[in-house]
Amino acid sequence: MTISVQLLLICSAFGGLNGLLLAGYFFCQRTEVLTHRLAGLLVLMLSVRVLKSVLFYFNPEIGKHILQLGLSACWMIGPVLYAYCLSVCQPEAAQRWYRWLLALPFVLVLLTGMWWPYADYPALWGGLLYRLINYSWLGFILLSSLLLWRHYQQSRSSVRQYGVRHGVLLLLWCSNLLLWCAFYFASYTSYISGALTFSLLLCCSALTVFYHQQRPVPAYANKKLDISTAEPLLTQLQHWMQTQQPYLDASLTMPKLARQLGWPSNRLSQLLNDNLAQSFPDYINSLRISHAQILLRRQPVLKMPELAERCGFNSLSTFYSAFKKHTGMTPALYRQQQPTTVAGTASEMINPVSGIMS
Repeated sequence: MTISVQLLLICSAFGGLNGLLLAGYFFCQRTEVLTHRLAGLLVLMLSVRVLKSVLFYFNPEIGKHILQLGLSACWMIGPVLYAYCLSVCQPEAAQRWYRWLLALPFVLVLLTGMWWPYADYPALWGGLLYRLINYSWLGFILLSSLLLWRHYQQSRSSVRQYGVRHGVLLLLWCSNLLLWCAFYFASYTSYISGALTFSLLLCCSALTVFYHQQRPVPAYANKKLDISTAEPLLTQLQHWMQTQQPYLDASLTMPKLARQLGWPSNRLSQLLNDNLAQSFPDYINSLRISHAQILLRRQPVLKMPELAERCGFNSLSTFYSAFKKHTGMTPALYRQQQPTTVAGTASEMINPVSGIMS
């Protein structure tokens, strides 16, 4: 093997091998578990597809089972990409649909591989199935494009106003599109171009994320965000609080919430302090107390220590002081003055921006 071939092997395999490490990193994240695991699964499928191409390019006599594994992984890339985009843009929908989005194509891939294995049907896999897999991947890229376009249109915000989470989403979407093009048009260039493209994309993506994380954030010093900037952020914050209820976590901190939102911590602090005129503890406690008010009406026999724990308070004394600060009365007095309800009514909804029941 000449030096030029060795360099080509190293450069083309670089992306696939490091993609496996990146997938492992995503799987180990403890926040936003669904989003990170889908991102890890997407990178894993891309890496398997790329490594199959590298092995086949440098060893055309490679076993048919490896070729089948690579094409099967390629078959799953599209559904995983769409599920990942859904988990970032519409978390509540992702919770309901992502299992079906992944289970159905996985079963299809598994049954196809069992009934028509590559070793026995190479013409089928190299012809009809190969085209079906590629066009399926393209179809999910287009569906993801529509989802992203609608998401940014509804939020009425520019891409640069979003955090790292949305940046990673756009990088993975762009990588899918470029990688699909590299493999699909390989007959006009070279089959190994797809693997080289993936290696280049992985390096550029890592450098981009590193740059944004290391870039100093300018101080804002009691300066309110303008309406056009604050409104989509408040909408995102409200949606996250409604769907995920992170304030019920007693260990919630501002950096932790900022990471969940994909924002820098100082942006969240700025939004709360200057645009909502609330400190982080007051904002979170107001949501917890609103939740406690609803529980007091629904479950009048609930013990106070259990109520405090279920609402995210570490101690009963902290719960009492916060409740009196936000309502002007003790929890027991509030419960006596409120009618008991079996289930929450339409009016018992928490407004996550103001922290007040409406």
